Parts: sequence; C-alpha cells; structure tokens
Amino acid sequence: MSIIINDCYSSIVGLSRTLCQCYDIPSDASDSLSGLYIDELESLSAINSIVNCDNNQDLFEQLYRARESAIISFQADVNALMMQTFKLKRDTYKGGIGRATSKQNINQITGNYYGIRIYCDNVRSGMLHIKSIGALFSNDRSFDIYIYNNLGELVDSETIITQSNVLKQIPVDIELPLHNDYADYLQYFIIYQLGDPGYHALGNDLICGCDHFKANFDLRKPYFNNRYADKKYDWAQWIMVGGYASNHLVPIIDDCLIGTANNLMYGLTLEVELKCKYNEVLCKDQLDFETNNLAGAMAIAIQHKAAQILGLWIIKSGNLSRWNMINGEQIVADIDRWGKTYADMVTFIATNADISTNDCLECRDVWEMAKHGIFS
Repeated sequence: MSIIINDCYSSIVGLSRTLCQCYDIPSDASDSLSGLYIDELESLSAINSIVNCDNNQDLFEQLYRARESAIISFQADVNALMMQTFKLKRDTYKGGIGRATSKQNINQITGNYYGIRIYCDNVRSGMLHIKSIGALFSNDRSFDIYIYNNLGELVDSETIITQSNVLKQIPVDIELPLHNDYADYLQYFIIYQLGDPGYHALGNDLICGCDHFKANFDLRKPYFNNRYADKKYDWAQWIMVGGYASNHLVPIIDDCLIGTANNLMYGLTLEVELKCKYNEVLCKDQLDFETNNLAGAMAIAIQHKAAQILGLWIIKSGNLSRWNMINGEQIVADIDRWGKTYADMVTFIATNADISTNDCLECRDVWEMAKHGIFS
C-alpha cells in the first residue's frame, strides 16, 4: 500500500535558493515553509559548483525525488514508532454495507426521494471512503444519485447504472469526513429520485436480522464503539445506517427524523473503508511553525533525510563531471551524520506527539508495550 504525502509536508523544506550564473532554478524550488533548504547543509552547499550547466535539470529532478522520498520515509518511520506506544481506538473496516437480498419491491412515486441515511460518530480525523455504490433495481437504466450532508451541502453526485434484477456495482472514489467543527454529529444522505412507477428498487435490507446485532436506527442510542463477534458488522463502530425516504431532495432534518427505516436500503449497497488518519496527529492541513513545537523538528528530519538520499546519488552518479571537487570521504561521513540526526528527530517527534489532537489513538497497556519492544 502506497503512502500518500500529507499536504502540510509538500514544501516543508525547500530545494534550493542558491543562484547560479548559468541557469535559473525552478520557480518553486525556493518554496520553504520552514526556511530550510536541502542544499544548504554542509557539503551540499557546494552542489551547484560541481554541476555543469548541462546537468541542472537532472540535479533538480534528483532534489525533488530526494524530498519526496524523505517525506515518505519520515511518515512511515514516525508512524512505526508511534504505533509501538499507541494503538488505534477502533479497527479499520473494509467491506460492504447492505445485502443483495430483495424482500420487497419499492414502488416509486413521482416526487419522492429514496436512499440511505448515514449517522456518523464524531471522530476527528475519521474518514468514510466509499469505493463503490451497488444498485439493485428492476430494469436496465441509469439515474443520478446525490450525497448531501446535514449542513445542507451537496458534497458529491454520481451517475448510477442498473442492471435488471442484479446487483450492479459502480466504482466511485468518495471521501467523507466523520467530523465537522460546526456539527455535533455529521450525517450523510445518499439520495435518488426515479419518478417512473414502472421502474422500482428491489427492497434489499441492511443486515439479515437473524443474529445478536439489531440495526435499530435510534439517535438516542447509536450503536457506535460496539465490538461484534462477526467482523462484517465492524462498520457499526463508526456509523449508523438506515434507509431514507423523503419528499425533499435537500434533507430537512426535522423531516428526516421520522423518515429513516431501520433495516431497509432502498436498492443500494456500499463498499467502504472506514478508517482514522492518525498521520494527522502531527499535521492536518498546514504546519504552524509559531505554535507547534514539533514543526521545526519535522523540517530538520526531512531536510536531513533528503540530504542523505541526495548525497548517495552524488556519490553514485556518473553524470556529475566535476563531483570530485567535493571531498568524497567527507560526503560519506556527512551521509552517516545526517542519518543519525534524522533518527534522533524521528524518535523525538514520535515520543512527544500529542494524540489529543484527534480521536484516532490511545495508549497501549504496559504488557502491550512490552510485547512491542518498548522495554526491550
């Protein structure tokens, strides 16, 4: 699984602000949130002097790659250290919601809207990722489906294609946060309108209803944080799901309080991933170097890791016609020193991370930390 670079790291350190007589640096090479630059560490400060004018494009390509690789390594290494001390509060869920079993036909009436209502636990940095929407309808056809939140915002729309009496999966890529600063609990409504009485949804259900888990959509008693013997219900740690019917496209909350069916999906299913972005413990949108005492350490870590990567490239590259102007032994020594500084910074950051900034992590028990090697 690839690691996605968090936006707040993209320009945390700059590539170079050094002017060169024979070429101009790329316009974004000098962008640096921290004021630090990769080529301003010892040994690398002379990098422009060892590159002839024909090789500048290759140099900056390597600088970009070094920074990107450093950011990816930083995220992975910090995460690994943090997860020795902390653990996820709730399990990630990957799988389906809703069944492809039809128990009744939902006859459409012109002007009415149907779909799914999702009531989210208030999890800061929690995410509902919808990977596909399944449709179980009576005929081959296509129609539009809309996703609104309880703030009245249209957050997405998709075209759904149905196949007669067969569950048809439509791939989508929709990420919906589980937290909003302006709502006690976020809700999402996945809504469609058909209007043709001859074209109807097959009344599939949410769960079988034949075991200990009962899908009672009750705002007073949401079933969050429960653990179920059957892992297929682990989505209920995060969200409460029910069928939705209304006379309004944009949900009216007073109206939808009585418009939710406990165990009916109105012809829809979802393939989802419910997870917590615990990377956001360190940063979410943008690093604040004035108030975040770890921001500087993050910049130093990424700068030194990128320098280590670039230093190895300098030694191995056959394209630098005058690379021997830098003391080769000194670069080797610096590469080792940069690596140690990086390791020290990563350890400091992972140890001092404030997990209260989101709702993803909690401390491990003593026996769990011993098992993971903290006391070894």
